[in-house]
Amino acid sequence: MSRHMQIDIRLIPFYEKPFIKVFSRIAKLLQKHEYLSPLEQDMSLYELVDIFVDMMHAPSITTEEKERISPFVSRLEYLKETAREELLSRRLNELDKTLYRIEDEFEKLEKSL
Repeated sequence: MSRHMQIDIRLIPFYEKPFIKVFSRIAKLLQKHEYLSPLEQDMSLYELVDIFVDMMHAPSITTEEKERISPFVSRLEYLKETAREELLSRRLNELDKTLYRIEDEFEKLEKSL
């Protein structure tokens, strides 16, 4: 590695409209259970996966809500791990495809709420 330079490859959030407008139902669920940091910060969908994994273990989330989001969270958790491996391996074309799949899952989750 260079002594004076580093390679920086990272995921950053990008929303043409505010997250709350794009994913209003998800935002309401997060607000209801006081998961406010994703709404107050620009958090990427990649990072948001961890919030939903935490929600699956939170006692404040009802069984009905857990059952509704569970299939999505399972797929998102798998996709995030896949994306992480692709990022670390610098397989950027594959990473891009996986990020699209993560977006698709969030869009499906939004419609299901």
